[in-house]
Amino acid sequence: MFTETTIHPDSFLARLCSQEPLTNTTGKEPLRQIPFLRWDSSSGRKISTTATLVSVDNGNDAFKGAMLHAHTPFLRTRRIITAYAPAKKLGGTSEGITTWQVNDSEEFWVGEDALMMKAESLPIGMTGDRLPDERYRRYLFACLVELLLEAGYGTPSHESQREYDLYLSFGLPNEEVSRGGVNDMVRRALNPLLNTTYTIRRTDERGRVTIWILRLVELNPYPQTFGSFVTWYYTVDGTPVETDIVKHLTLDIGGGQFHQCEVTLQHQLQGMPKMRMAASLLDEGTIAIARAVREQVHTQHPGIRLSDVEAQEVLVSRHIHLEGRLTSVDGIVSEVIAARSQNLLTHLRHQLQDQRSFLMFTGGGSILLAQSLQELVRANRGSQSFLFVPKELASVLNAIGGFILAQAKAQKTVGRIQETRETQ
Repeated sequence: MFTETTIHPDSFLARLCSQEPLTNTTGKEPLRQIPFLRWDSSSGRKISTTATLVSVDNGNDAFKGAMLHAHTPFLRTRRIITAYAPAKKLGGTSEGITTWQVNDSEEFWVGEDALMMKAESLPIGMTGDRLPDERYRRYLFACLVELLLEAGYGTPSHESQREYDLYLSFGLPNEEVSRGGVNDMVRRALNPLLNTTYTIRRTDERGRVTIWILRLVELNPYPQTFGSFVTWYYTVDGTPVETDIVKHLTLDIGGGQFHQCEVTLQHQLQGMPKMRMAASLLDEGTIAIARAVREQVHTQHPGIRLSDVEAQEVLVSRHIHLEGRLTSVDGIVSEVIAARSQNLLTHLRHQLQDQRSFLMFTGGGSILLAQSLQELVRANRGSQSFLFVPKELASVLNAIGGFILAQAKAQKTVGRIQETRETQ
């Protein structure tokens, strides 16, 4: 049962924690799809389509996606480690590992499968550094297919799947998104994704082939960490919860970056509160700890050379592959976390001492550092002044918030389309 008293019982987050159906006060489910006018380059005009709502948090450590299930009013999420490896034939076949091909690319593996087979490091950093990498784009569209499968889309018994036009909320580092939109570098990185057809060939572990055609017909960037606040503040109806909190600070400890997002709420005598948001980058996140683990592993086992993504996974799993065996390195990881986490936690001392804000901790790092982080916070704060997002949701909450933002954008889009049709 849901017991967190600092989560409003009517909020989207509360409904997720209690695993209740996502229906509003009238029993209506959130939007899954909307009518949409997409640009068709071959005809040089906009054509009608049906767009499926999807949200992605473009994290350095993992893809995090969220969307409503195709047939039930429950949200489905998917987290896939940011790992890519060219597929190799194993004894004449790669059967046993799900293999991907995007358009005419090489065959490849993603996620944990790629890690098992010596993954290549994909770029870590800002959007302009990551999206131009062709391997990352292939990885992204493979992950979108996995999210669609998780949400009950597709017919695995048929090779050819239907085409999916996606209405996408895309989480970016907070500093890349402002009230006026994204900067030119980010826009140049995003534009090639829009209205481009991607044909994805998925060969599962049994050798069954499915072919998916995906197209991003709308791409709405949002600040990643703001997504977590949205789940806390809004109901399934899309209205704000009633709260006496006026300053809310989300501390999002990710794999590559540690962000904060401060939202100030100015309550009005009538109407919805006015909202002001400011976000900033505090540190590089848990990647610094992962790299320290990599160094210690290499010192003790000179034949083990871990990439960034492999080091992140060792940090979480506390195991390495040594001489063909899965071997615990719990002692190394515990020692490094104890030594290095204090540097990361130092950034929190100002927030803990400044008692004007309510604090919400989320992100995969809040799970990894849970014990030391919670001890520090509880020693400095009253129980009603902070919230640790449950570990089942902490690593995907930004993507869930992006789905809520997609709902709000989609409602406006539907309204504009209806107005246009009425005036024609």
